[in-house]
This record gives sequence, structure tokens and C-alpha cells, in this order.
Amino acid sequence: MSFDHKTLPIWRQVEHRVGLLIPSSNSQIEPEYYAVMPPSVSVHTARLTLIEVTDDGFARQDDDIVSQSCLLANANVEAILYCITSASFFIGRDYDAALKQRIEKATGLPVLIAAQTVIGALRALGADRIALATPFVPDGTGRAQLFLEANGFEVLAAGGLGYTDNFAIATIEPEAIRRLVRTVDRKDAEAILIPGGNMPCLSLVAEMEAELGKPVVTTNAAGIWALLRQLDVTDPIQGAGQLLRDLPPG
Repeated sequence: MSFDHKTLPIWRQVEHRVGLLIPSSNSQIEPEYYAVMPPSVSVHTARLTLIEVTDDGFARQDDDIVSQSCLLANANVEAILYCITSASFFIGRDYDAALKQRIEKATGLPVLIAAQTVIGALRALGADRIALATPFVPDGTGRAQLFLEANGFEVLAAGGLGYTDNFAIATIEPEAIRRLVRTVDRKDAEAILIPGGNMPCLSLVAEMEAELGKPVVTTNAAGIWALLRQLDVTDPIQGAGQLLRDLPPG
């Protein structure tokens, strides 16, 4: 293997910097963001303690948020994205607004919340009736469904793969994800939602959209889409699905 310096961003060409708050056990967000973000946007991460997708796990990660956000701000990022959709499902609908306010107060930066970027992406795509495919146990999938329904979506079908170990979610085989998406899809579903930033599914989006004939939205695709809109970067991204290719207005 040889080192190709051409793949490294040049400081003078970087026009924007963004910060991500990700789970400590996550190994998938960074590779997907680095693969998709345009060269003009550099991505910087900080980690929040999270091992298990459970109530106790989310209570613990909340303790790290302000300190890690302030460290990201030291990198002169223009915006911070909290990348954990499932926290919003478990902690409750009011958590997102309160969390956004806490981080913005501590850093003085605009803050995006992953679950809200998913909502924004679905609405921008005109998808009100959706199918839900998660990596979670039934309780986690049920909480995700309740969250979406509370935000005005009709969830026609929902299914999960039974995981609470967040690191293990990154090891899910692509074929298992394909089977799950096919299982939950319904003819009248206007989009498929795959929450869970540690599930390796962004590379499958274009393929599944071609097969099913409808948009497929993932946590990481929605986060990238929302950050690019925040930065007013509108160049389409090819190969990662309709949302990032078309960047529809919303």
C-alpha cells in the first residue's frame, strides 16, 4: 500500500469546518462523512460516552455534551451536529430543543440535532408515510416509531435487527440490512427511514432506492444534508441517494 498525498485536503482549499458529537462506541459515522463530504468541508469529531442503546446509556452520554462541544468549538467549526438519533427516541421529544439550547449557549455556535435533521429530510422529500428499519431491539424500534408519529409521520411498518450493543451495530452485514429494508417496505410508503448512525448503510442507499423506487434516508445522509444546507453548499453528491443528489428545498 502506498500513500497518496492527493487524497488529503489542502488547508487553503477548506472553506468550512463542521463538528460532530458522536458516540464513543461509534466506528461508522466518521468513515461515511469523510467519504461523502465535499473537499471544501472538513469534519471534526468529539465523542460522548455511549456503549449501549438503553436508557442508562443515554443518561450517561448526556454528562459529556457541554465539555465535548466546547472542545469542538476550539477547532473554529461553523456548526455542531449532535449525531445520535436514538437519544431523541429514548429521552423524549422535548430533549432536542433543550439540548440545542444547551450547546448553543455553551459554544455560541449553531447546533443541529440528528433526529431533527431526519425529520427535515423526510419533509423535504415530501414523505409523510414511511417505513422504518432500525438496528434496535423492539423497544428501541417502538420508541423510534412513537417519536416519528408524534412529529406527524405515518409509520406503515417497522422492524429492527435486535441490537443494543452500539459497537456491534457497525458489524451488521449488508445483506441483513437489505433484507430488513425489503421486509418493512410497503407499496404506499413514500420513503424508507434507517435511523442509527453506526449501522453501515449509506453505501446501500442508491442500490435500495433503485430496487424499491423510493427515497431511502439514513441518519448520516440526513446529517450531511442538513450540514451542507447550513453552510449553503448546494453541489449535488452522486452515489449516496436522492437526498444528497438532489438537495431538495425544505
